[in-house]
Amino acid sequence: MAVTKNFLLNPTDTLRVAMQRVSANREGFAAVVDAHNKLLGTFCDMDGRNAMLRGVSFDEAVESVMAKKTTRLARLPGELVIDKGAVTGVSVIDRPPVDAVVMAGGKGTRLRSVTGNVPKPLLSLGSSTILERIMARMATAGVEHTWLSVNYRAAMFQRKIGDGSSVGLAVDYLREDVPLGNAGALSLLPKKGPSTVFITNADLITGLDYQRLFDFHRCHGGPITMAAANFTTHVKYGVVRTTKTGVLEGMDEKPELNFLCNAGMYVVNRDVLKLVPKRKFFQMPELLDAVQRRGQDVHVFPMYEKWVDAGSPEEFQQVLIEFATGVES
Repeated sequence: MAVTKNFLLNPTDTLRVAMQRVSANREGFAAVVDAHNKLLGTFCDMDGRNAMLRGVSFDEAVESVMAKKTTRLARLPGELVIDKGAVTGVSVIDRPPVDAVVMAGGKGTRLRSVTGNVPKPLLSLGSSTILERIMARMATAGVEHTWLSVNYRAAMFQRKIGDGSSVGLAVDYLREDVPLGNAGALSLLPKKGPSTVFITNADLITGLDYQRLFDFHRCHGGPITMAAANFTTHVKYGVVRTTKTGVLEGMDEKPELNFLCNAGMYVVNRDVLKLVPKRKFFQMPELLDAVQRRGQDVHVFPMYEKWVDAGSPEEFQQVLIEFATGVES
């Protein structure tokens, strides 16, 4: 296809602009060119995420993190068309299929004052529910088959979602006779299917294009990738720094601290699911530990997109306000 603005970057464009550009083109990569469209390098979403992990500012120029003069993006399904050194087109291919599992077996006790008898994933946001928004985003990202893990109020989920046709997916159900934690239901998943499985909690509100997470996982080639959201907190006191002998070195007045926190979304290779015990209570941190005990890496996908785990009434009310005022992306 013909190359468009969203597939082109100037070397002096900021990392922020680059991430916005590759998000807008929906393929996750772009060419870095000079004023005459001569190829200088390539940039993909993964380059930006890895730069985030290294602490690179979004105000840095994209030339500092681009891959130089690479026309074939082996780590992504795309190729630049070059004529006499200039970028004239982009060629993309279909990505491999991904199964998905949505964990909806919890009771949502922290939001009981808001939810009443309605499970949190089925609470309405705008014209649809939290769960329907998640599933619609998965369909947009190329997921075709989703397994919905249910326990509490299982019949309500089946009435609302049915076979998934209303959200563009084929949906089957994993039924927990007893609570299995946020990973135990993975033991119920069929052994055969796509080699990659996306796992998400059913109550997350995010602006993430899941395809970026899938690409990141495939590019790193590891067995499991965990999404991590940026979380900022303010300490309301002066934080004291001392030497080992207790002498004051300095004090930071009400500092702002930033952390990467587990975002409740994972991509795993299907063979990893063999580590989940059959029909036993099992949590995702236990699965991560099991992978690391095998000597394998767990990769972290840093997010800059909107992410909310509306776990408290206050958080959920804030989300409702954002929807009502049009702030939600």
